[in-house]
Amino acid sequence: MQTFTSRRNLFGSLANDSSSATLTLADTLINICEKKINKKFNFLEDTATITSVDSQQFYDLPNDFGRFKNLYTTSGTTNYYPKLITSREEWDKINATTSTESDVPQYIYIFNGQIGFYPTFASDSLDSTLTYHIKYKDLTVADYTTGTITTLANGSGAVVGDSTVWTAAMIGRWFQISEAQGGDGYWYKIASFTDATHITLDRNYEGTSIAAATATYTIGQTSLLPEDYQVLPVFEALEIFFTSIKPDANKAMLYKTKSREFRKDMMSDYGSITVSPEVPTTDGKVINVNNYAAGSE
Repeated sequence: MQTFTSRRNLFGSLANDSSSATLTLADTLINICEKKINKKFNFLEDTATITSVDSQQFYDLPNDFGRFKNLYTTSGTTNYYPKLITSREEWDKINATTSTESDVPQYIYIFNGQIGFYPTFASDSLDSTLTYHIKYKDLTVADYTTGTITTLANGSGAVVGDSTVWTAAMIGRWFQISEAQGGDGYWYKIASFTDATHITLDRNYEGTSIAAATATYTIGQTSLLPEDYQVLPVFEALEIFFTSIKPDANKAMLYKTKSREFRKDMMSDYGSITVSPEVPTTDGKVINVNNYAAGSE
């Protein structure tokens, strides 16, 4: 797992320059490169539930909402898929009659961090399930290693620390106890925060129990990319660095080649970069798989 700290240190080592100025520049370049990567790959998705309020048309989108992918509203035992309107002019025309209410939305519109439904809901508590592409957040937080771990049992996600100052902001970051410290070396996502010495992991710890111990640990802010490919934005940042900041044609080409290789492998492992996957048929034609329902011809 590449944390904010480990990847900036890797950049410094590969650039043979770990000065403060270079590492600060590295942070900027790596975040820029990762943002470009994240715009193209569909595995960076999440879902959210929007719950209706009678007569309310617009609802806040999740903070990490990047791009819309899909939405359906469950009314009774049926899922309804309203059409996404992308033109403000068209949305305004649809809303020429604003008194219409229904529990079966026909259209949705995204504007200014909110999503609107037409007709406006007539009931409370109807759930709409939104699937969206996650908006990338720059990595800016150094690894946290203060204090030690005193309790973490095999089969449990409860972690107890000593002299730690854990905070609610650490929810969503990743936690690891290295094998050298008696842990299993795997990274676990932090699911919840209780207080400065108690957090809970999102899945049960699978290593040897740590009890009345003083194991060191790491909590890190990490990339959204799959673990095997978290080095990719580092390579792309190095390509920029050796092209413009510290020109070296050979090294620039080296990291350009590595970047292309990693992108190709990630594409192979994680599929199409488009939101409408297309696959070849036996006769060589290309079809959009989203246009076909199961069992159709």
